[in-house]
Amino acid sequence: MSVAEEVMREGCVTGDRINGLVDGISGSCCARVSPTGTAISAPPASSSSTTLRRVLAFHPPRAPQGRCVCLSGSVRCTAEVADAAMHAPRPPDPKPRVLVAGGGIGGLTFALAARRKGFQVLVLERDMSAVRGEGKYRGPIQLQSNALAVLEAVDMPAADQIMDAGCITGDRVNGIVDGISGSWYIKFDTFTPAADRGLPVTRVISRMTLQQILARAVGDDAIMNDCHVVDFTDDGNKVTAILEDGRKFEGDLLVGADGIWSKVRKSLFGETDASYSEYTCYTGIADFVPPDIDTVGYRVFLGHKQYFVSSDVGGGKMQWYAFHKEPAGGTDPENGKKKRLLEIFSGWCDNVIDLLNATEEEAILRRDIYDRPPTINWGKGRVTLLGDSVHAMQPNLGQGGCMAIEDGYQLAVELEKAWEESVKSRTPVDVISSLRSYEKERKLRVAIIHGLARMAAIMATTYRPYLGVGLGPLSFLTKLRIPHPGRVGGRFFIKVGMPLMLSWILGGNSSKLEGRPLSCRLSDKASNQLGRWFQDDDALEQAMGGEWYLFPMSSGGDSALQPIRLIRDEQRTLSIGSKPDPSNSDSSLSFPLPQVSEIHATITCKNKGFYLTDLGSEHGTWFNDNEGRRYRLPPNFPVRFHPSDAIEFGSDKKAMFRVKVLSTLPYDSARGGEEVLQAA
Repeated sequence: MSVAEEVMREGCVTGDRINGLVDGISGSCCARVSPTGTAISAPPASSSSTTLRRVLAFHPPRAPQGRCVCLSGSVRCTAEVADAAMHAPRPPDPKPRVLVAGGGIGGLTFALAARRKGFQVLVLERDMSAVRGEGKYRGPIQLQSNALAVLEAVDMPAADQIMDAGCITGDRVNGIVDGISGSWYIKFDTFTPAADRGLPVTRVISRMTLQQILARAVGDDAIMNDCHVVDFTDDGNKVTAILEDGRKFEGDLLVGADGIWSKVRKSLFGETDASYSEYTCYTGIADFVPPDIDTVGYRVFLGHKQYFVSSDVGGGKMQWYAFHKEPAGGTDPENGKKKRLLEIFSGWCDNVIDLLNATEEEAILRRDIYDRPPTINWGKGRVTLLGDSVHAMQPNLGQGGCMAIEDGYQLAVELEKAWEESVKSRTPVDVISSLRSYEKERKLRVAIIHGLARMAAIMATTYRPYLGVGLGPLSFLTKLRIPHPGRVGGRFFIKVGMPLMLSWILGGNSSKLEGRPLSCRLSDKASNQLGRWFQDDDALEQAMGGEWYLFPMSSGGDSALQPIRLIRDEQRTLSIGSKPDPSNSDSSLSFPLPQVSEIHATITCKNKGFYLTDLGSEHGTWFNDNEGRRYRLPPNFPVRFHPSDAIEFGSDKKAMFRVKVLSTLPYDSARGGEEVLQAA
């Protein structure tokens, strides 16, 4: 045995392991040195260090390559084998720890997306009662196709639960109508843009249900209650969230998702006032099923300086919003909200009045509407904002929550990109750059949609159905029922621009989504008559369910006080006169009044529509249509009548009825136990 071999046999091998320099106080690694003399930089010992330590490399002589020496049954590797081991990829650093201020829809969506990508997330929520169902009921929220597609990309099981719990409205006609007449102004097709892009169809879901599903998906271990973030500090390498009670939480970044009155925003940019929209909003939910529930999802009723929105929310309930232009800070007397609303919307169409009458006083809430215009800067350093904290929107487009969901997804994507780049380059994650990339990606789209939501309110402010509306001394012109030029021009503009706008809003973000199939759900189907309903108002009316009634508007006689139910039977004719028709006793109504002729008129049904024919009566049969026009029917010529029309037999208004179509009798009629006459 040679001297060299004896020395190596008696010695302890150290070159087969990592060797290097460490800090004498902290014990953290400064640099590693391989047996070949290559210096390998280590990550900073502390997250508070801002510079990499400089290391000195030394170069020992290289050992002979490509051989092994066996001693006493053991194998001693040469420098070639050791060098290969030392050049294996460095294990990546742990993913950044994320702090989220606020457990609302946007904050929970981001938390879920980030956790699914492997980030450490902690949601700090002031009050989780809304998620548990203990908070004040805020009503449903509309999730349009763009937001639903994002949720599918984030977490498909959670998206399935959300869509199963929601009520589909995008498979029906939606749009704008005149508040007084109820006539369609423009119809929205939200189904086609979704179907063309393989996106889910718009739904409405309870806010609490939505938050509960998202919170369960995020996990209880990632959400802390009673944690109100009021401030933060950012030292460049970490950020510390400071709670109202003095507690502190440290992370690599902080996301302010704490709403329109965001404390994180205030700490970033100072105190700024939200913008008052000049509208107060009443909202309520009623146990009410309109007769066109199968054909119409939601409607916006326009008026001058006021507007009304109604939407099916499932379960036999309708949600509504009533907007009225007035100064902020107004209040109502106790139990006075419903009374005031009926005064504000007096003279509006039955769709609005019936829904208000069906709503209990206790179910009506009121709030002033504020928004926040998107700013150039959404964040600084390791802090950024999402959702209402940076771009709170007016609710006119139903995109406020949808934009927060899109924000959450995009932020998680940008963090993941930064992480992948760090692994590839073997450098620390550039958190700050990823936040700025997120902000850049979102600013333009959010700003456009925010502006469109404001424009919708402006349209309501300036809307005038007829010349004379809002003109003070010239208001008498409204009696002439001359369409206002702005109404005509606005309708043309909306008809041309709305399809393009909806296509971009609902589908404009879909190309950026990763991990979801471009396909619709089997449950998201629409009637094959949907296209016809968009083009033909009469076809839409014919498809309406419910029962047709004539409700008395006068008190000329005992029979006139009773509602009359009309039957859709094309084989029968309803005769109307001062005496019963002996040849049609089973289908005749008699009103023994001076201006009702013995054989006055008939009502017939054809193609699911009802027609009234005057039989040459002495005092005539009169129509007051939903546009406010009053005219006498030509004799012996059938004229179709519609819901909300008023019919007079004679001209003295003693036999006057209003046409209504209802799924159920009005509350007042049912409560009073009034008899309903059934007639063919």
